[in-house]
Amino acid sequence: MFLAGKKTSELKFETPKEVLCPNCNKKNTTKVSVFGIYKHLLHIPFLSGGKFGKSVCVSCKHEYELTTMPNSIKLAYYELKETVKTPIWFYAGLIAIKTLVLIKIFSKYF
Repeated sequence: MFLAGKKTSELKFETPKEVLCPNCNKKNTTKVSVFGIYKHLLHIPFLSGGKFGKSVCVSCKHEYELTTMPNSIKLAYYELKETVKTPIWFYAGLIAIKTLVLIKIFSKYF
């Protein structure tokens, strides 16, 4: 069992209508996704590790990482990434520890 590590979670995906798959030349088949990375301790998320993107053509199953994406897909990815916020649950461990510390501090006064 690993005590600490990184995990990924798909935050948002979209199938842009104007994007043409460079491999099979079909329109409206490319799924652009934004993934979030979080660092965990005992499978409790503590910190956000950033975001990255991937695109997959539903028709021909061809995948592109961000570095190898064509410009049209990359533009759709950056537009999608601007709308995605980092979820609050990526910081659930930190919030829980801060809450426990505050409860401990204020319990002396009440």
